[in-house]
Amino acid sequence: MRFFPLLFLAFATSISLGANRFSEAEMIGDGLGKKALESSETEIAVSDLEEFVSTLASDQFEGRGTGDPGERMATEYFATFLEGLGLKPEGDDSTFFQHFEFRAGMELEGENSLTVPGPEGDRELAPGEGYQPLSISPSGEIDAEVVFVGYGIQHEDYDSFEGLDVEGRWLLALRGVPESRKEDLQRFAPLVQKARIAKEKGAAGILFVKAENPAVGQELIPPSIAVGSSQGALPAITLSDEFAATLLEAGGFDSNLKTLFDSFNQEDRTKGFPLPVRVQSTIGLAVDMDAGRNVLGRLVVGEEPSEEVIIVGGHIDHLGFGNRGGSRAKGDAAKALHPGADDNASGIAAIMEMAQYLTEKTRSGELPLNRDIIFAGWSGEEVGLWGSRHYIVEARKETDRKVYPEVAAYLNLDMVGRASKGGLVLNGTASSGDWKVMLDSIPEPEGLKIKRSPSPYVPSDGSSFYLAGVPMLAVYTGLHDDYHTPKDTIDKIDFSGLEQVTNYLNNLVIELANQPEAPAYVEVPRTRGGGKPLKVTMGIRMEEFDGPGIRVTEVVADSPAEKAGLKVGDNLRNLNGEDIANVEGLIDQLRKLKPNTDYPVLLKRGEKELDVTISLEPR
Repeated sequence: MRFFPLLFLAFATSISLGANRFSEAEMIGDGLGKKALESSETEIAVSDLEEFVSTLASDQFEGRGTGDPGERMATEYFATFLEGLGLKPEGDDSTFFQHFEFRAGMELEGENSLTVPGPEGDRELAPGEGYQPLSISPSGEIDAEVVFVGYGIQHEDYDSFEGLDVEGRWLLALRGVPESRKEDLQRFAPLVQKARIAKEKGAAGILFVKAENPAVGQELIPPSIAVGSSQGALPAITLSDEFAATLLEAGGFDSNLKTLFDSFNQEDRTKGFPLPVRVQSTIGLAVDMDAGRNVLGRLVVGEEPSEEVIIVGGHIDHLGFGNRGGSRAKGDAAKALHPGADDNASGIAAIMEMAQYLTEKTRSGELPLNRDIIFAGWSGEEVGLWGSRHYIVEARKETDRKVYPEVAAYLNLDMVGRASKGGLVLNGTASSGDWKVMLDSIPEPEGLKIKRSPSPYVPSDGSSFYLAGVPMLAVYTGLHDDYHTPKDTIDKIDFSGLEQVTNYLNNLVIELANQPEAPAYVEVPRTRGGGKPLKVTMGIRMEEFDGPGIRVTEVVADSPAEKAGLKVGDNLRNLNGEDIANVEGLIDQLRKLKPNTDYPVLLKRGEKELDVTISLEPR
C-alpha cells in the first residue's frame, strides 16, 4: 500500500512539470511576439522576414512539434503578434486559439509479432527487433506470401506492378522514389500514399524497406510517430534492411539488397517479382491522443465583419525532435532538433508581414478592401492536416455545413523560403476558372520564376479547404534535400526571394479581397494514389470523423445521393459490400464502380441503420 501514494505523487509531479513547461513556453512566446511587433516595419522588408524566420526556427522553439512546448511557444508568438496588430480573435471563446485533439500516432497494445523465414528456419521478431508496425496499421493477424514491388508506384509510364499478382499478398516495397524520377514521382514518396496504392491493389499488407537509400531516414519507424491521417489503411510495417535481405535470400533472389536498390534507383528496373516465402504478423495497436492549437486572427475591413472572408494560412508546426511527423534524417540525426526554417517558418513569416502591411494600410485609409481577411497558423499539418481539418469541421457547424462562399478563397503558404532555387509554384489553379484572369493581372516580380500547376490535390492544408468546396492556391518554392531533416536551417533561406514572394502574394490577396464575386469553385477529377480517375459521381461532400465511416456534409440537388435519400449528417458505413473507413476508402471504392448501376449503401442516421440503393451517374 505504501507504493500507491508515491506513484500518485510521481504522476502528479509529471503533470505539474508538463504544465509548467507549457506556461513557461507561452511566456517566452508572448515576449518574443511583442518584440517582433515593436521592431518590425509596416512595409514588407527583408529585415522583418529574417527576424521572424530566425525566431521560429531557433533552438528555443524546439522544432515546434504539434502538442509540444515548442508549438505552444510558436502559437503564442504568432497570436501575440496578431493581437498587437489589433486583429479580431477568431478562435475558441473569443481567443486567438482554436484547440483540437489529434492522433499522435499509436501505442502497442496486446500481441505484436512478425515471423520471417531465415537460413536456420523461421524467426519470430518483436517490435523494435528488426521491424515496427506503422501508425496507419489496423490491428489484426496476417499470414501471406510476399511480392517485391520495387518502389510500389503506379503512375502514367511508371508501373511497379506490371505483370504481378499482388492480391492477398504482402508487398515488399522500397521507400522513397527513384532518383532518376525524383521530380515527377516525389508525391508518391509518403508511406501512407504507397499504402493506399497497395490497398487499392488488394494487397494483404505492405512491408517497407530503406535498402540503404541515403534519401530516407531511420530504418524503423515506431507507431508512436504518426505518418499520415488514414488510420486503418492496411497492415503496414517498416522492416530493417537485415531482415528484408533474409526475405530476398529465402525467396531465391541471388543478389544483395544494395545492388537491387541501385538498379531501381537509377530506373534500370521498374517492376518487381514474386518471392515464394510467407510472412506472418500479429499487430495490436491503440490510438494515442494529444492536443494542439491553431492561431486565427481576423482583419475586419469595415465597421462590421464582412459576409465573405479570404483566408491566408500556413502550418506553424514542424517535426520537433523527429518525434512528430516523418523525419528523413539518418541515424542519431533523426532524433535531433528539426528547425523547419523553410518548412514552415518561412510561410508563417510571410503571413506575419502580410498581416501587418494589410492591417496598417487598411486602417490608415490607404488601402480599401471589400472582404475581411483571416490570417491562420495551422498546427498538426505534419501529422495529418489535423488543425485545418478541424477548422473546416467547426466552420460547417456555423454555416449550415457549407464553407463556401463564406470562405470565398483560401491561400496556403508552405515552404516559400527558397525561391532562388525553385522559383514559386502555384498549385491548384484548376480549383477555379477565375484564377487565370486574376493571376494574369498581377505583375510578376523581376527575376522570380512563377510556375502554375492545375492540380488542387496537394499534401498540405490547402487540400482541407479544397475538399470542403473552397477555391484555393497552395504556393511553395520547391522540395529540397534538407526537407524534414535537421538541415532545414535559417542560413539556407533566400530572404530576398522570400521578400519577392511575400510582395507578390500580398498583391494577390488584395486582388482577391476586392473581387466583385467570390472565385467560382471547380471540381477537378481526382487521380490520387496512382489509381484510375473517377468515372462516377455520388453528389456529396463529406468529412472524416472518429468513425467508423464518413459523414455527409452536403447533398447536391438532383444528384444520385439525393435520389437515394441521403441527407446531411448521415454516416456512410458501407458501399457495395465494402466497409468505408475514411474519405480515401470511399474514393477507392468509387473507382471500382460503374455508372447507371444500382449499388447497396449502408448508412447510420442518428441511432438507426438504413439500407438504401444508389445509382451512380457518369462523371
